[in-house]
Amino acid sequence: MELITINDNPYDENIYIYYDKESQEGVVIDPGDSFDIICDTIGKNNIKVAAILLTHGHYDHTLCVNELRELTGAPVYAHKDEKHLLQNTEYNRSGLRGLMVSVVPDRFFSDGDVFSFANGAELKIIHTPGHTAGGICFYDEKNAMLFTGDTLFRGTVGRTDMPTGCTQTLFESIRGRLFMLPENVLVLAGHGDTSTIGYEKKYNPVLV
Repeated sequence: MELITINDNPYDENIYIYYDKESQEGVVIDPGDSFDIICDTIGKNNIKVAAILLTHGHYDHTLCVNELRELTGAPVYAHKDEKHLLQNTEYNRSGLRGLMVSVVPDRFFSDGDVFSFANGAELKIIHTPGHTAGGICFYDEKNAMLFTGDTLFRGTVGRTDMPTGCTQTLFESIRGRLFMLPENVLVLAGHGDTSTIGYEKKYNPVLV
């Protein structure tokens, strides 16, 4: 599996393109800003986008979802509990910026679902509410990679002071679910640098 990270946007948001080099099929995770860069990257690498996957519905992670879906024809997936936030411009915070971003997913995940693509690649859906009610992480067990969105960052956690957020719930999601994964699992967050589960368990000042 190949991973490309795009971070050239005003929100310091990590957009991930995760694909199989042999079949050229892959997914785009949290396409916020940088539509032109995403398109250029997909084109240069001849990537066939099987799906657009959303960890949660805040506008900085969804700004170009509708454009990318129209271009590629790829379905958009999100957790079922994120439906309202994705469509509500007050809840997803886009209205505060005058952007008015509203996304209607094509399909919905539930906790424990497995999304399969390419040559047997699998991403397990882990429901991690707290930052938002329908926040999820995508776990590639075979390659020990975890896409955490805004649930867990290197050295900190997602904020909980926005609609559907809850601090206690977020801590329970991280400690009770993510920290149960092997310590070598790479944490690929929605903002900032990469980390590992082991590092966050030992050194994250918010959680230790």
